[in-house]
Amino acid sequence: MVGVIVLLVGGFLVLSDKKAPAPIIQIPPEEIISMMKPEEIGLTLTASSDNKKVILEVENTNGITGLDYELSYTSKGNIPRGVIGHIDIKQAGRKILQEITLGTCSDVCHYDEGVSNIKLILKVAKTDGTVGQVEKSLEL
Repeated sequence: MVGVIVLLVGGFLVLSDKKAPAPIIQIPPEEIISMMKPEEIGLTLTASSDNKKVILEVENTNGITGLDYELSYTSKGNIPRGVIGHIDIKQAGRKILQEITLGTCSDVCHYDEGVSNIKLILKVAKTDGTVGQVEKSLEL
């Protein structure tokens, strides 16, 4: 009899201790980024005549709403440096020209010396909602 009571009480406790189901967490799908060739958007990357700036040029902006860039390089003493930025494309088909300073500027510019290993990663936001990525390197 005691065994039956223990089983009934134990069963009651197990059945009455139901927890609410765990909430389902929706994870947004990762953004799919397609690799592009620099020629697809007419991308060129050149150094200014004094090697203190890099000139980013995009000839073909048709179908593009914006560009996010990350320029990384190494300065004297093997110090990793970089610049990030965004360019809004306000008028499709218009050529984009962006000068990127190799150093820091506030009231006065302090340019990095011994710059090497310049690499540009450009994220291209398109009008159809997709994103492409272009990479280009430059040696001074």
